[in-house]
Amino acid sequence: MKQGIRTWGMVAVLILAMGLLVAAEDEVQTESVAWAQPLLITSVGQSAGAAQARVVAIRAGLEATYVQRASVEELEGYGALVVVLGASSKGLGAAGVDIDDEIVWGNELFAKADELGIPILAMHIEGDTRRGTTSDAVIEAFAPLSDYIIVKGSMPDVEWTADESANGNADGLFTTIAEEADVPIAYIETTLDAVDVLINVFGIESEEG
Repeated sequence: MKQGIRTWGMVAVLILAMGLLVAAEDEVQTESVAWAQPLLITSVGQSAGAAQARVVAIRAGLEATYVQRASVEELEGYGALVVVLGASSKGLGAAGVDIDDEIVWGNELFAKADELGIPILAMHIEGDTRRGTTSDAVIEAFAPLSDYIIVKGSMPDVEWTADESANGNADGLFTTIAEEADVPIAYIETTLDAVDVLINVFGIESEEG
């Protein structure tokens, strides 16, 4: 269950978002959800995926700020929060924290976003290499609290044709979380496929459009 009660505007956003489902084959529905900009991109788990998400956001034409481990205070003034989920022992060590510290901080960040009425988009774009006990603890803690999920991985009952190591949903974890927490989810085959998803979520026009 999500923390607190979002504004009625946020409820409307979620209703629209429920209709947006992206298959692993680069397919994006045309209806946009129109979340607000600018967005703050950060990592929960301190993996390198947040830097990749910054590149994706730039390609989508979004006004975005990337902070590897954003403070709660930095949320002020943003229209949306993008969190890349996945743990890196090297990244956690560089930040001087362990996974328990990271989960405490993540809960504080999510609670502050909820207080400010800022929608949260969770991304998992590093594939199967960013799965495992520690990463899954982060995913299971925060994906259900998000308002939208993008995962590089296979949709249920859809054959995965890319490299198996790129499939972050081979065991269906994200699908189960999305169904149980009633969170809309988009499946992508490559990291750059997230560009089209972001264009729809944020209601902006692509360069071709």
